[in-house]
This record gives sequence, C-alpha cells and structure tokens, in this order.
Amino acid sequence: MMRALRYLVLVCMLVSASATLAGPRSGSSFGGLSGFRSSSGGLSRSPAGGLSPSSYSGRGNYGGGSSFIFLPGFGWGYGGGCGMGGLGSLLLVGIVCLGAVMVVRSIRRAARRGALTYGTNNDEYDDAAESVDRSYVYKIQLGIGRSGRGIQKRLEEFASTGDTASEAGLAELLRQTALELMREKDAVRYGLVEPGGPYSLTNGEAKMNGAVMAERSRFQVERVRGAEGQVRRSDAAASVGSEALEFLVVTVLVATRRPLGGLQKLEDRSGLDAVLAELGAVPASTLLGLEVVWTPADPEDSLTETDLMTTYPEMRSM
Repeated sequence: MMRALRYLVLVCMLVSASATLAGPRSGSSFGGLSGFRSSSGGLSRSPAGGLSPSSYSGRGNYGGGSSFIFLPGFGWGYGGGCGMGGLGSLLLVGIVCLGAVMVVRSIRRAARRGALTYGTNNDEYDDAAESVDRSYVYKIQLGIGRSGRGIQKRLEEFASTGDTASEAGLAELLRQTALELMREKDAVRYGLVEPGGPYSLTNGEAKMNGAVMAERSRFQVERVRGAEGQVRRSDAAASVGSEALEFLVVTVLVATRRPLGGLQKLEDRSGLDAVLAELGAVPASTLLGLEVVWTPADPEDSLTETDLMTTYPEMRSM
C-alpha cells in the first residue's frame, strides 16, 4: 500500500514538473509610462485649455489689496453695515451659491450618465466622471505562426535601440510595432482585443502595471528588457524547447488619454487591419503608456498550438 502511494506521488510530481516546463521559457519586452508621469505633476493645465484648480487663487490675496462684492439694488455687500442693504446682499449671495451648487451637481450627474452609456461598469468607473483627466487601457494579443518568426529579431532591435523614456519615443515604437505586425498579418492565427476604461489616471496606471506584470510573468527568462531609457539583457543560457516552434505571441498594451474607437473586440480577420491601423496612428500627445511583450524570444525555444491554447485561452482562432 505504501509503495503504491509513493509511486502515485512520484507520478504526480513528474506530471507537475512537465506542466511547469511546458510552453516557452523565454520572452522579451519594452515600454514605458512616461505619459502617466508627466500627467501626475498637478492640474496646472486642463485639456480644454482653461484654468485648472492649481491656477485658481482660492479666496484671494490676504497680504495686500482688498476685495468686495457689489450687488445692484442692495448696496455694497459685506461692507454696507447692518441695514436692509447688507441683509439683502447676504440673502442674494446665499441664493446665488445655492444655484451654483445645483448647477455643478447637475453637470456631474450628466457626466456620470454619459460615461455609463458608453458602457462603463460602476466598479471600473472610479472617479473619472468627476475628473478632467481620464485614461483608457487596451490589450492587443496576437498568435503568429512560425512563418512570421522574423518579427522576433525586429522587436528585439526596437527594445535595444528605441527611445522608451519619452511620449514621442513610445509613440514611434508603437507605430513601428504596428507596422511590423501588419507585415506579418497573414501569419496571424489567433487574436484578442480587450478595451478598458475610462479610468482615472491613478487607476489607469494601476491597470496598466497589473497587465504588464501578468504578461511578463508568463516566461522564466526575460532575454531583453528595454524600459525608461535603459536596456537590460539576461546572461542565462538560451532556452531550447523540446518541441518545434509553431507560434509566437505578441502582446501590445496601450494606455491613452482618449478612447480609440477602432480598438474593439476582434471578431475575425477582417477587423485586424483596422486594429493595427488604429495602433499605428496613436499620436504622442494621446499616449500615456506602452508595453510590447513577445514570447518565445530565443530562436530555439518552442511554443506549440497546445501550449498557446492552454496559456492564452482568451484568444480566439482567426
């Protein structure tokens, strides 16, 4: 009985080990969040071009000068003594303040209804309706057949030489990545597009960071990492898979200030061109963050169709 139990435990350990080693061991990535960081320095500039909270002086300057309220028909407010003129001024000021509060509340309710109509869940809405600054996070994931394996080397060049420290550099990297994916579109066999937002800037950055960590954790060795203007390489021995390389998976994570209408759920191959064209057209002024992750990264590493379907069950066949 004990011998049979030991045998069963040994078999379970071997199965577990084989499952752990299944799929690609190597991957690479590049990207940055410079747009989020440049947007978190305060509210000194609003997207609409008007005054923002940080440029408003509040109650005025107490160190010098003076301020007063003049209300026609009621005399000088606050400085007119205790007669009927002063009392009328106070009453009118109260009415004006009450009206202002009601107007602000109406605007906020209208903004919230508009965001919900767009399709945002309450738990994802956060405080975006009450803030001028919003963010949207998109995940585009493509399973590319072995005929498109040349994209491994080209993406590695982007990670090694691209500018990941500025919005302009990230926008250029996104454009180049979209172009390379478009060149290999005939080799795409699986695909996924997940739109998300609107979020506040804080929650959008958190969503982006979580998605990046989830994708980078899928492999054990990160061969090349280009981020925030720095490039790191792993000295670990190159991975050699036990199976032939059948697929590559390229994941593009994009955070923007405005929604990208062309990045809707990918239903079939006919929508792939629109998705890639939309990615390539994102301007630097709109881009908050970018992350490009691909696996395998080593030429002899392997990813079979079974591995792909097991590791990326959300992707649909195209």
